[in-house]
Amino acid sequence: MAKHVLLNPWVRINNVVLSDHVSSVTVSLEAADVDVTASGQYAMDRVKGLKDESFEVEFLQDFAAASVDATLWPLYDTAGTVFLVEVAHDGATISATNPKYSGSCILTTYQPLAGAIGDANKTTVAFPTKGSITRGTA
Repeated sequence: MAKHVLLNPWVRINNVVLSDHVSSVTVSLEAADVDVTASGQYAMDRVKGLKDESFEVEFLQDFAAASVDATLWPLYDTAGTVFLVEVAHDGATISATNPKYSGSCILTTYQPLAGAIGDANKTTVAFPTKGSITRGTA
């Protein structure tokens, strides 16, 4: 069984590849646990409910053109903007052993400046999905 170390995550936000500024990435897949236990049942009965999925990326901030802030600010600043987020664990070559997770997202919170004097300016951004995350292998 193969083990993986995250060394080269690939992240594309709204068609801008920001992988060289990523210090961590998380793909969160979660669905509600809905109790459907009825009278006469003697154990909990559950069904899978609505999905609540998201991406979370920690970026090393950069204010240069076509970099982190120039990509994220307009997505936050424009109401209703829906954009594509794509993530793979090992570079942009997508395959059965390097699947790509994608989703249409919105940006509701953005902290362009964060950190103490002398620290790296990092910004952790959550991208909640509008719909489900898909998994592709080609």
